[in-house]
Amino acid sequence: MKCCVECFKDVYIRRAIENLGAIGDCDYCSHRNVAVCDVSARPNPIADAVAGLVQIYSVSDSAGAKPLRAALHDDWDIFSAGAATIQALAADLCGSAIGLSPGADIFAKGVAIPQLLDEDFLSEFGVVRGRRWEQFAESIKYKNRFHSGMFNADAFASFLTKIARRHVAGTEFYRARIARGRGGFAAGEMGAPPPGKRSAGRINPEGIGVLYMASDDRTALSEVRANTFDYVAVGRFRAARDVKVVNLSGISGTSPFLYQGELEKYAANRKVFQEIAAEIAKPLRRSDSPIEYLPTQYIAEFIKSQGYDGVEYASALMEGGHNIALFDEALAECVGVNTIEVAKIQYETR
Repeated sequence: MKCCVECFKDVYIRRAIENLGAIGDCDYCSHRNVAVCDVSARPNPIADAVAGLVQIYSVSDSAGAKPLRAALHDDWDIFSAGAATIQALAADLCGSAIGLSPGADIFAKGVAIPQLLDEDFLSEFGVVRGRRWEQFAESIKYKNRFHSGMFNADAFASFLTKIARRHVAGTEFYRARIARGRGGFAAGEMGAPPPGKRSAGRINPEGIGVLYMASDDRTALSEVRANTFDYVAVGRFRAARDVKVVNLSGISGTSPFLYQGELEKYAANRKVFQEIAAEIAKPLRRSDSPIEYLPTQYIAEFIKSQGYDGVEYASALMEGGHNIALFDEALAECVGVNTIEVAKIQYETR
């Protein structure tokens, strides 16, 4: 039996199958002439990885228990297939790796990850000590703003190395500013606002300078939300040196297989990571109170304290675009400015 690269969403598994170099037809889905893996082959890194994931589950009668096929689909988002195919694929891969038969209880009964039911484990390894992100956010906004006992610094720091990203010197970024006229701004005026004019944002507390940029000019233009006939100056920046940033959008989408041996810790935090990623990417609204930014500012300030140069996160206004916020504006220099006029805006509603 052969599975294929299209059976999976997970980048680690897809890359492992492609690296095998075998091309054929998949026995689990409809894809033909694709990269494939023989599920019974040994050694088999794909079977070992999936079996390692299955082994963190135990048969359970707890309120949150669910069939393994549903748990693998809902908890990890690593398979492209439906529940029935996941069941068959997981059973065959586990049979190859650890001799687990398709009729084993773990495939037939409800399962759960025992550590996620253990309050002591969640307190020790949970980034917000087993609480929900919403509870942490409310605490930061209304109870204890600077020294939250709910935030587990050691646990969070341990995950940052997995989502750190290096942009080499010379990498180009873009920053946009709405201008008063076609003259736009000089290159020296495209940086972070000067002291006294630094309002609070998702990353920076009021008064703290952060250089917000984007991965491309269209994303930068989208982020300023200019109106029709506005003039917008778009500055092109270059990294003055290698910069190491934390990709907050990637924290929830990281392959679980990068955490072999610590899968339970990652599982305990994955939902919180998803909520952090969504919150950091949420576009600012003119009606927003600055107090709404405090939780993500707290996270960003902690990242800065760990020696990183900035944070990166997906743009909610431009699909595929990313925003980069550098804690020190001297790390990127504006090398050119292009001023454009917005001719048309297309709105979509939902």
